[in-house]
Amino acid sequence: MGHLLTEPQLTDIRAALSWPFNDLPVEYDYVAAKVRGIDPDVLYEILYSEVAPVCFTTLVAAVPPVWTGFDPDSLRVMIEERLAARENNWFRRQFDKALVRWLRYNYGYIWKEISSRL
Repeated sequence: MGHLLTEPQLTDIRAALSWPFNDLPVEYDYVAAKVRGIDPDVLYEILYSEVAPVCFTTLVAAVPPVWTGFDPDSLRVMIEERLAARENNWFRRQFDKALVRWLRYNYGYIWKEISSRL
């Protein structure tokens, strides 16, 4: 990614952007307040290229594994592992490109809700 965020900032932003993927009603005002001040283009990329590929399965699972929120440190590790796999494997890059397109299409409402509150 081309963003210039410190590791703690990035961890906090990823954690905030993971809230719409919990099995609870989403307080989009809260999410927007947590990420306000960051370039919206950067937030959009983090949401769909980093957070959503790791977190979206909780929205489609019959019994979601995450109900009350993702642990920020565990989320950071899962995202970094996925980004490394994407970097090191051509097939994974192609798969993730298609997945990110699908996520942007199916979960576009998440960005609309967040961006309307920034």
